[in-house]
Amino acid sequence: MTVRYAVPMEWTVIPPLLVAILLGAVLGLERELGAQPAGLRTHMLVAAGASLFTIAGYEVGDDDRTRIAAQVVTGIGFLGAGAILREGATIIGLTTAASLWVTAAIGLVAGLRLYWAAAAATAIALAALWLFKVAEAHWLPDRHRIRVTLTLAPGFPLDVAEREASAALAGAAVLRVGYAGPDQLLVLTARGDGAASLPAVAERLRRLDGVEGVEIER
Repeated sequence: MTVRYAVPMEWTVIPPLLVAILLGAVLGLERELGAQPAGLRTHMLVAAGASLFTIAGYEVGDDDRTRIAAQVVTGIGFLGAGAILREGATIIGLTTAASLWVTAAIGLVAGLRLYWAAAAATAIALAALWLFKVAEAHWLPDRHRIRVTLTLAPGFPLDVAEREASAALAGAAVLRVGYAGPDQLLVLTARGDGAASLPAVAERLRRLDGVEGVEIER
């Protein structure tokens, strides 16, 4: 006689949650290596939250089990908006906001236990973020530009910060310098060689006097 043991329903929520966190970490790591403010932990939490809301709606929801999951689409918009910065007529941070949006969608699909769809979406998103960036570095050399946004301490001299930041961007030609918002934001656009380590550049900038925050967009 074969004895079968039933798996408690509480344990069935763990696999989709773990898959969502793992796939979110894949996209978050790419953003982390690009020195973006929304990196590994943020993407993991977004994926986990989207998955958990979906599981809750699926397990205890009414006849319309996607009702709770549908609210994730609206809610993630507020988080993505926080990653977008407007500098005059230029908007930066859209790629990071889009990656958070896609990460939430991946977490939602994982919560529905559509694992292959979630994995395929992650692979496609990673290709868009990383492979196409590598292709641009080889085939579009004129696009080797980085945008550095520094949040300065209140009252710190802007000319001193500009001079020190330009020196910290060793090997990169500073093309344009601007200031944005009331929070002492110094924005530099520079052209590098396409092979610079953005985490290393960000770390040098964080060590400068008067710098309270660093964001780099390539």
